[in-house]
Amino acid sequence: MNPGRNPNTTLAYWVTRSGASHGRLVKEIARVAAEHGRRDIQPDRSRIPRWIAGQEPREPLPAYLAEALGRLCTPPLRLAPADIGMTGRPTAGATSAWSGAAVVAAILDTTRSDAMTDDTTPTPARLLAGADLHAAVQPWLHLPDTVELPAPTRPGRLGLSDVQRIRDTTEAFRRLDNAHGGGLSRRAVVGQLHDVTEMVKHGRTSDKVGAELFVAVADLASVAGWMTHDVGRHAEAQHYMLLGLRAAKTAGPAGAGIAGHLLNCLARQANHLDRPADALDLVQAGLYGTRKRRPDRLRAVLATLEARCHATLGDLPAVERSIAVAEHALEADTEVPPWVQWFDPAEYTVTVGVCQLIAGEHDPAQARRAITTIQDGTALRPEERTRSRAFDQVALARAYARAGDFDGADAATTRAVDLFGRVNSTRITDRLHELDAELASAPAAGAAVSARERIHAALMT
Repeated sequence: MNPGRNPNTTLAYWVTRSGASHGRLVKEIARVAAEHGRRDIQPDRSRIPRWIAGQEPREPLPAYLAEALGRLCTPPLRLAPADIGMTGRPTAGATSAWSGAAVVAAILDTTRSDAMTDDTTPTPARLLAGADLHAAVQPWLHLPDTVELPAPTRPGRLGLSDVQRIRDTTEAFRRLDNAHGGGLSRRAVVGQLHDVTEMVKHGRTSDKVGAELFVAVADLASVAGWMTHDVGRHAEAQHYMLLGLRAAKTAGPAGAGIAGHLLNCLARQANHLDRPADALDLVQAGLYGTRKRRPDRLRAVLATLEARCHATLGDLPAVERSIAVAEHALEADTEVPPWVQWFDPAEYTVTVGVCQLIAGEHDPAQARRAITTIQDGTALRPEERTRSRAFDQVALARAYARAGDFDGADAATTRAVDLFGRVNSTRITDRLHELDAELASAPAAGAAVSARERIHAALMT
């Protein structure tokens, strides 16, 4: 046994789900091995607890174990080693995992596994942080920036019209996510990502079309990751975004923009999980990796997020510098790719207001400024951006509370709770909990109490 390894809870889940004793399971493994011509493989039942404790058997046992478990389930399933938390799942930071063929295989493996399980199934993905997350992202910065397309597995031709259809579908999912949250469409977008990647695997293309296909796959992975993050499955969400980053790298120079967007998504997730140092590392990697692009809306997205990270860490002069970079980038912006169109004047203005709100922890005068700025942004917010409007009102309520205006906080909370009831998003739930905690320190009477009662009623529902 290797005491340094974490227990394989995913394997434990599948062993339990199969309903088989350890003795029956090892007999099934031996049967599977024999069918593959390996009659020498006959593991002892004592191996099962060791594997669950974190020890990994040598090849080809993981594949035989996965096949045996799949057969013992009712109904039978096709399981791969990655599905049971064993080898076959590429290491995020390994150079070999960034080849075009490896990216395609990893996306197909992940989406297939996701589609055949439910939300109670433990995920083999591990939420990365600190040095591990840094190592997972670094190859994007340092590997050669060349297009490396996998060889097609059967005849078939893909063109730019196919790429455009994928983009149109991705945009439809993005609109659904913005309007209703990730919960309703997550499974559908995972299935779409699987089908599109199958197209890439089988179809022959020119290098130019192939690069655009991988950009489209990366964008679709960003939507799948964002929806998965929105329903609170954070390790899987991060895994999808990192897969998207690898797909963007496969696209060569054409993938730099979507890669920057994926790093923005990863950084926003880190911020949501209260990991501002990780978020700052990710956003600065995005800024560095896209430094050769002319200033544009992507640069503004990353710079405003950098400002937010600096505000959380208390570096207020750096906040102002980053916001100035964002303003310059917006002034120079001309072409707007679909994956960055969400960062409109409303989003920019509210984000600046949130930076001021966070800075209010270090400079109380900033809270009053945040109220005005967030209000200016909400006035610009499109009606269909329901989830964003809910976030706006939560931020506005917190700004009012920090400024000591609890009537204003109650009014904003009322609007936030109403919008919360129209979307399926665990992130809004998390933000309402944070607002409730902030209001808990207010005087125990009047508007602050009313606002907390509204929050509690909404969360109970």
